[in-house]
Amino acid sequence: MSAISFILSCFFIQPLWAATFDVPVAEGDRLLLKGLEAQVQLIGQPGAALRVSGVENSGSAEGQYVITKSKGVIEIKMNEYSGKRAWLQVLTRSATPARIEITGPAVPTEVHLRGGSVGAQRWNKDIKVAMTQGRAQVVGGSGAVQVYLQKGDVTVQDRVGRVQADSYQGAMTLRNIQGDVESHLFAGSLQIEKVQGFTSVSTQTAQGRVNQGVGTLQFENGKGTLTVQGFQGRLEGQNQEGVINVTMALDSEVDVKSKAGRVQIQAPPAAGVTLNLLTTEGDILVPGDLKVTKLSTEKSLRAKWRGDAPRGSIFVRTQEGLISVK
Repeated sequence: MSAISFILSCFFIQPLWAATFDVPVAEGDRLLLKGLEAQVQLIGQPGAALRVSGVENSGSAEGQYVITKSKGVIEIKMNEYSGKRAWLQVLTRSATPARIEITGPAVPTEVHLRGGSVGAQRWNKDIKVAMTQGRAQVVGGSGAVQVYLQKGDVTVQDRVGRVQADSYQGAMTLRNIQGDVESHLFAGSLQIEKVQGFTSVSTQTAQGRVNQGVGTLQFENGKGTLTVQGFQGRLEGQNQEGVINVTMALDSEVDVKSKAGRVQIQAPPAAGVTLNLLTTEGDILVPGDLKVTKLSTEKSLRAKWRGDAPRGSIFVRTQEGLISVK
């Protein structure tokens, strides 16, 4: 038996053609991929083995991705560079990223890269992606998703399971998710749509939009604008200097506290609403049939509006920010 055949038999990896391997999987196996730059594609489909292309099963060439399997861990790892000079050249030059495709039965997966892209389709197991810069896209399937980027774009849609997405700067889209969602975006654009579960949003200067969710929405907003439309359930959060725009759905609750930023709320038409509004240094704008109480230290309004059988409630407190209810 040759040395290469011995290695293949030890790791149960069977070569098909150049740089493509079949890796049998069993319950409890997991996949770990580490490297600098790569374009990774995960495609879930029935079978007994993962078909992996774009890697080698042996070799010591610097920058080469090598696949091994040991104790239930399928590891795809880039061979490191030797010496500080080699690392400096790699980190400062623009190189063509490796292209790695993995097709077959899904296993829990972790991907750690400096840059590139990670795509997953119908991957019915947990996925964790950590990159300094790049793009992550998870479409379909079930299982928890965790994505951590410093800069780049994140998309998760048509997914069943908990989703955690954290990025300093970029575009984040989380759509049609059945499960709890936790999102953090400092700067850029955030869109969350049709989430069924508990939704948490944290933004600083980002422009955020939440559409047609069901459940509970909690938010913390700094200086950006957060727009919520058609969310059914409970909405509560904190705002600093940004703008909060809410178009309420029926049978919903809004509870917002703001320092200096505006809070603008469109109540459901032709539905009873309980109002509890207060500002210490700002102002309150409401329709003419409502009366604002003005004292030397605060302005407030407490009333039942548009009927005695409320189908919504609005509770807003601001220090300097304007409160507007229509």
